[in-house]
Amino acid sequence: MGCEALPALDVSGLTPVPAVPDADTPNAQTAEEFDAERTAIAAAAVPLTWIRPSDHDPDRLATIEVVALEPGDGPEADVPIGAGRIRGLMLHKLMEEALTGELRQDAGRFVDRARELLRGLAVEIAEALPSADEIAATAWRTLQLPEIAELRDRLVPEWPVYAMVGDGAKPSALAGRIDAIAFEGDRADVLVDWKSDVDPTGKDIRFHAGQLRDYLRASGATRGAIVYMTPGIVRWVVPDTT
Repeated sequence: MGCEALPALDVSGLTPVPAVPDADTPNAQTAEEFDAERTAIAAAAVPLTWIRPSDHDPDRLATIEVVALEPGDGPEADVPIGAGRIRGLMLHKLMEEALTGELRQDAGRFVDRARELLRGLAVEIAEALPSADEIAATAWRTLQLPEIAELRDRLVPEWPVYAMVGDGAKPSALAGRIDAIAFEGDRADVLVDWKSDVDPTGKDIRFHAGQLRDYLRASGATRGAIVYMTPGIVRWVVPDTT
């Protein structure tokens, strides 16, 4: 039934009542009282430093704050991405779907899925695109690495982690996502960080190890693996004991 068929609301029997605005409460606070309260709040506030390891990862999809033009618009938007980042995003997505069971463990299916993802991600990319076949082969080969195959049945992908990792007068709060985590019972055992770097430098490896140690400290896991998917290299990292 359309709206035009609904009966009109009869308000003829209602008595109009003028709206009476609420009286403003007088502000009796003096400037001296305001300054004293502001000083007390500042003294009680603990400075907090946020640590977000995943924000610095070049093969994650970055976001920027935007001005919302409509009430339903989100406060963030995806940053435009190039071919290198597309490759990293696709590798992460294939590994996620493989670990959740969404992607069938078949090399041919990996290729089909990579081609689907490439079509979806590359709509506004004008530069040369990465090879879907190469990306599929890299993801498939990574799952066959002995260190990963051993953990395969226990790995859970894209695990969010939040923790207070500092102490003293300047605590730090960590927020991020672990690419994959293996549990031993209800205890975090092994963390895995997928990296799409083709030829990581010593500086890259040290930086990535620092990222993973932040997650090890937050999760309490006993060790972590940085997996450089393209060359098929696994670098093990243990928590910092200092």
